Amino acid sequence: MNFIIKILSALAIIILLFSCDKPSPTELVDNSNQNENFEVEIISKDTEDEFYSNGFDTSGVVQTQINSIISITGGKVSFQGQTENFSLAQTIIFDKNNPVYNSSGKLVGYKTRTPGTIRFNNLLCRLVDYRIRYRDASQIVDTLLGKKYALYKGRGYFQDNFDFPYNSVVNFNFNPLIGPTINFDIPTPVEVNGSVRLEGSRAEKNLRAILQWNTNHNPYFSIVIGVGKRNSRDVFPLYRIKTNDDGSLIIPPKLLLNISRDRFDKLVFTFIRSFDNRTDLDNQNVFISSQSIHTINVVLP
Repeated sequence: MNFIIKILSALAIIILLFSCDKPSPTELVDNSNQNENFEVEIISKDTEDEFYSNGFDTSGVVQTQINSIISITGGKVSFQGQTENFSLAQTIIFDKNNPVYNSSGKLVGYKTRTPGTIRFNNLLCRLVDYRIRYRDASQIVDTLLGKKYALYKGRGYFQDNFDFPYNSVVNFNFNPLIGPTINFDIPTPVEVNGSVRLEGSRAEKNLRAILQWNTNHNPYFSIVIGVGKRNSRDVFPLYRIKTNDDGSLIIPPKLLLNISRDRFDKLVFTFIRSFDNRTDLDNQNVFISSQSIHTINVVLP
């Protein structure tokens, strides 16, 4: 059950990150030797604070002006030759009339609403807890903001009969307690399959990562680089890289050498191919995303 909650939370975090209206500061990396350009967005500046408010944790909720999130995800997690697959569909409806503040009066999120039933491909969603974690006066606070709608199939005890259909569509159906039913199809991307190879060494200060994946030229493609510990599924994100969906990228040493080997022992690369859209439904601003995600864990040398 804890694994399912972490998957639901992690995917909600990714959606919130990519729906932010005020992204983190962006710097361009000089990689002229590679004959390719990519853009690096710094997600986390302080690796000593794993709950740094950076848009990948709770501040995405604060920064965005959207009222609801609809997301469907087909995902894979790979580590040391083993790959786990999962499918996820979820909807989060924020109640902008019920903000949540920390002890200093800073907005950290909003309560949620569940004003009806939601189905994906005619499968009725379950209501599951929607939680956020943030640092407040040197304490880590775990706050329940309400419920969200979800279907999940993957590792864990609770399984729904939902399989993410790559390169297809998923039907979304919302039957509100008051008002007409909302029904539409959400397109899904081609499945992304990535690989990571490390070259060089930290000692010689030339450690770099060679990333490859199946090309699709999707305009919504990015890679998130994070760190973590081998005995934990929690990931501390560092960078988001915007690049062309052309199948290859070299991550230069300057992005990898400042990672603390004492605190982290694995690198985490998440390939994300998606279709994203914003629309107004029933006078509500909604962010819609369907994603293919491949997360690869690599031992930090």
